[in-house]
Amino acid sequence: MPDWLLTTILLAIGGGTGANARYWLGRGIAWMQGPVEFPWATFVTNVLGSVVLGFVAAAYLHHADAGRRNWYLLLGTGFCGGFTTFSTFSFETIKLLQDGKALLAVGYVFGSVAAGLLGVWLALKIAGEQAN
Repeated sequence: MPDWLLTTILLAIGGGTGANARYWLGRGIAWMQGPVEFPWATFVTNVLGSVVLGFVAAAYLHHADAGRRNWYLLLGTGFCGGFTTFSTFSFETIKLLQDGKALLAVGYVFGSVAAGLLGVWLALKIAGEQAN
């Protein structure tokens, strides 16, 4: 099997599984908490995804065996990517800090949050919605 096909299959399986896990976890949390103002489902998903990605990266990302690195495609990029991209954001921020690039890490965190909020706000304005 060509590498590109294996990669595509691993990402599709992992991403689909992660997206389903996010949906059903969110539904479960919403059912348990009832009506509240704080978005607990997203918060829990983001933190859990970050923890899972940390373990997956430690186990598979830089493994000498290429076959073991495929597990990172399935579980890290695929599952965690489908579950939440916040996990990737968190991992990349830690990597910048570990590489001694603290100022870049701080800029990345604040820039990502600010740009994300601005992007949503602009999209809502362009689409004619009211941001609450």
